Amino acid sequence: MHASPEITPFVTRLCRGAKSCPHAVIPQDITQDLNAIVEASGWPQFLAQHYRPLRHHHQFRLTVSSCPNGCTQPHIADFALIAHASLTLESDACSQCGECLKKCAEQAISLDPLFIDSNLCLGCAACTVCSFGAIRAAQKSYRILLGGKLGRHPRLAHELGRFELPNALIVLHKTLDLFMANHRPGMRLGDLILELGQDNFDKLVRP
Repeated sequence: MHASPEITPFVTRLCRGAKSCPHAVIPQDITQDLNAIVEASGWPQFLAQHYRPLRHHHQFRLTVSSCPNGCTQPHIADFALIAHASLTLESDACSQCGECLKKCAEQAISLDPLFIDSNLCLGCAACTVCSFGAIRAAQKSYRILLGGKLGRHPRLAHELGRFELPNALIVLHKTLDLFMANHRPGMRLGDLILELGQDNFDKLVRP
């Protein structure tokens, strides 16, 4: 008879893009950075005081996706990061060859003049394949998603905004602090967001 695997206070999932995917916007393993914040927040000790034994629905779930494909299912995690590239355009360098149009799955790019629709662009940086340097990744950051969950009352995570890693870690710490301060049995982060109101919650966790 096999023993059941131990349920940990939190779980961090990282897509393979951090190490080997050609589509990665930020090919970096930040698992240790995230785990260090969760440990420092006191979350493991908090759960140990309130729940014995731990169940899967007690876990705080973090995911990191290295591109907008979201292989780690960021929209159903408590805290998720999706790598994002902010683009800069050099219209004078554009030859209107259409190379970028073929790469853009969102059809966010138009030519003559060169333009990217920010409402459609997901920041995947596929268009930076441009041979003439007309489209470049000016800055790389993370979109933060909060409060996703499955279960009887599922909720898709909402997006807080885009932040570079140091500020994203601050958001994670403030989110855990707020969650522990308002926690009650059976509560998930998504439940707290609904109770406090998304706008109010977001103000409280921004860096």
